[in-house]
Amino acid sequence: MSNPAPPEVSLAELVDDVADRTGEDPESVRTWLDPFTDDESVRPEAIEATVTDVSQILATAETRVDLATRTVEGASDVVADVPDLEIVRVRQNAFEERLADLRSDVEGLGEELSGAANDLDSPVDIYEAAVDLHEVTTDAQRIVRVAHDLETEVEAFEAWLGSANRRRDALVDDLEAAEESAESLGEAVESLRSADDPDPEQWFDAAVQARVLDLVVADLRTEAAGLREWAEREDKSFPDDIEARIESIRDEATASAEALADRPDRDDRFDERLADLDAALSAVDPPVAWGRVDEAVQEAREGIAADGASGD
Repeated sequence: MSNPAPPEVSLAELVDDVADRTGEDPESVRTWLDPFTDDESVRPEAIEATVTDVSQILATAETRVDLATRTVEGASDVVADVPDLEIVRVRQNAFEERLADLRSDVEGLGEELSGAANDLDSPVDIYEAAVDLHEVTTDAQRIVRVAHDLETEVEAFEAWLGSANRRRDALVDDLEAAEESAESLGEAVESLRSADDPDPEQWFDAAVQARVLDLVVADLRTEAAGLREWAEREDKSFPDDIEARIESIRDEATASAEALADRPDRDDRFDERLADLDAALSAVDPPVAWGRVDEAVQEAREGIAADGASGD
């Protein structure tokens, strides 16, 4: 800590003071201050030890991000040796964007840690430092997990780059998953149409699935076209039925969407949320960065939940 630690103070006195000044629940304040507490007193040594512990956790996050950086850079070297195709570039760009976000996040946490470890001049300052240090810890641990996941995915990407069989098998897996989704959507739509009083929220969820499936079809078309071109350049085999299966999924998705057009009566909030989702998805072109789509879908579903709560 760059500033002198505050003097030892009774936990009970500090809790009462903070609760009076902030309106926070005393038990909540006591819980937040627990890392700073030893024998019912908030002690400078405990504060310093907590800051040290959080610094070590943040250092672990920084190390993990550095390892992810090396992995992404290594994959970039491999990309240089494969055909210049959009299906490759979009994957590489997505990894680099995620890495940039992680590097920005870990840098921001360093600034937050520095701020939390200073200016402990008042009881409220000490309390806020305890809260901030907990949040830095939580975010640093998240970064460790996300960076590790990124490394794993980039390593799988490298394997995908180096093997025509892996690329073909991955496409077939995605195709089978889409076929299952189309079948599941069709069953959901049929259930809604046969119900005497179909649930509007279930209808909304099916409408969302139909929109996502339409995007899945577009993405599969692009992926199949790119992989077929890649296979032809390397004189590798490629399944003959891929495009036909994709069009079959498209037909099922279209049928479900048309069936959903005959919808039950519902609040305007469903139309508004679907319009927002349509606007978000219309800005997404294949090859699809699915993280962006997942965020748009989550926002639409959370919006419906929030609308329902506010209407209760």
